[in-house]
Amino acid sequence: MSSAPASGAGTLPEPLTRALAWVGGRLPAFLPPPDPAARRDRLKPLSELALAHHWLAGRLGPRVRELCGWRDFLVEACAGGLAARAAAAEPGDALYLMQPYLWLRAAGHVVDDCEQVLRERARAGVRPGSPGVLHALEAAGLLRTGPDWAGLCRRAVLGRDWTDQDLTRDAYRVTHAVFYATDLGGTPPALSAAERDRLAALLHRLHGHALRAGRWDLLVETLIALRGVGAGAPAAEEAWAARRESLAVHCDGGTPLDETAARLLAGSRPDDATLFRSCYHATLADLLLQSLSVSVPGTPGPGRTPEPHETQGDPSPCPQPAHRQRPPLTRTSSS
Repeated sequence: MSSAPASGAGTLPEPLTRALAWVGGRLPAFLPPPDPAARRDRLKPLSELALAHHWLAGRLGPRVRELCGWRDFLVEACAGGLAARAAAAEPGDALYLMQPYLWLRAAGHVVDDCEQVLRERARAGVRPGSPGVLHALEAAGLLRTGPDWAGLCRRAVLGRDWTDQDLTRDAYRVTHAVFYATDLGGTPPALSAAERDRLAALLHRLHGHALRAGRWDLLVETLIALRGVGAGAPAAEEAWAARRESLAVHCDGGTPLDETAARLLAGSRPDDATLFRSCYHATLADLLLQSLSVSVPGTPGPGRTPEPHETQGDPSPCPQPAHRQRPPLTRTSSS
């Protein structure tokens, strides 16, 4: 499914509109394989698309045509029962598998069948099994009390000594913990100045590791996280922008996952599936990074004002807390 070019092309930077078009031209590739024995994470690409759609729509505004195409595609997938069927077939993993819908709900769209699955799983006592699922539930307005994201940063990141081997193995645990606490780089976390400085130092170290290893998606994630802790790195972002342009030449305008993928794509003309697998995650991450530098008149701020929270989230359907900004919900009947 391909969408029309992004609206307001004169107001959005060319690399951003190019990346929006790259994703918009490959939306069907985000769907899982039809094989019922496919892996548990088969909906992960669709979840990541829905997450990016939520944050980009909030930052760039509702009139970007590419994002309208993403939204229609996500609504069609969820109304068609994709996430609901997977969750019903694997009830223990239901909330994990419902993430595409949770992020669509965060963007203001309710699908009846998906709501029914969420109610059934809540009555059955299913609770989120990971911070990522808890983050999606919070964004969707389905937590009575918000998670203690600052506490997660203290426990999972600041509470341990990081060797180089740790950074290689668990790098994304660092960036993702910061994402949860900062609305993907949009707002400062509820941490002390000293704690933010310690996070920034670790993120700068992780950025250097990603640069040396050619892990481009991780490098982008560190730049987003640095923005969130108030330690944005303009020089590093400018260096990345130049590198992004050189990499995009071989990726049809996308961003490769790492240097291995970049060499593969530069060495031959890849098939569509290889190009997608090699680029989709880094391209979505880079879109989120670029969106932090774009100011679109008439759009609300991208984040929230941090408040003290309870330690655990309570996954019960309820109105969204006032400090989170979400569009009004639009109900879609399931097919």
